[in-house]
Amino acid sequence: MKKILLTAAMLLCAANLSAQCLGVGSSTSSMSLEEMAQAAQAGIGYVEIGISGCGTVTEIREKALHAKRKADEAGLKVWSCHLPFSRTLDISVLSDSARMANIGFLTEMIAICGELGPKKLVLHPSSEPIADAEREQRILNSIASIGVLREAAACIGAELCIEDLPRTCLGRNSAELLRIIAPYPDVKICFDTNHLLSEGLLHFVEACGDRIATVHVSDYDMIDERHWLPGKGKIDWPALYRALMKAGYKGVFMYELKRGEGSFSEMVAIYKRMATDAVKIK
Repeated sequence: MKKILLTAAMLLCAANLSAQCLGVGSSTSSMSLEEMAQAAQAGIGYVEIGISGCGTVTEIREKALHAKRKADEAGLKVWSCHLPFSRTLDISVLSDSARMANIGFLTEMIAICGELGPKKLVLHPSSEPIADAEREQRILNSIASIGVLREAAACIGAELCIEDLPRTCLGRNSAELLRIIAPYPDVKICFDTNHLLSEGLLHFVEACGDRIATVHVSDYDMIDERHWLPGKGKIDWPALYRALMKAGYKGVFMYELKRGEGSFSEMVAIYKRMATDAVKIK
């Protein structure tokens, strides 16, 4: 009887942890539009639509609206949009004219996102490489750019979420990322689980706390980003899942995997197993 009660208590605790999270999502970077229906059938409930930075504004808008229609047809909710990025489309560039042009373009992209109805907008604070000698100025430039783009995000009713990035990019650890968003209480963090190369994931979550408003879920070898299916790399998923719930995370468990990394059914099963395994941690 004691064993049965203990098992029931653990299942209830796991259910409570799962209930805190809205559900499972997948980025359009890891599935085709045709696969959206398959994702929904497997138990995926949300999607992050990546906004293409290629083509004219009209062409980009048409692609985005097509993705939204496919999501609607499949019964998937748009949780977030990932704003475009590249080495040239960088909000931290040293040239003021280039930076302002990038801000202008991203403002147009945010307006397009407004037609898709996302709760969150994911933005990279920089591209790379960034030399040590220019890092401070690039941080200041990124902060200034975010100050403008957060207002555009507010206009469409979405939270701007700045993503942690690897290697020489800005936002490569919690201290730097928190500094970048410090002037703006309304700006949040997109926690990418496979981008931290110089800081432990649990420390990052503890440091950033409730500023984490969305996540990109994938595994890696802690040497470089890999975007693997959880369990393939070195992340302690039950511990990380528990840390996120303890930090008060109430968003979507959004997978951002490379193409071909696992099935949608595996993604859902892994998510459920994490919640169950997380309650076993003492």
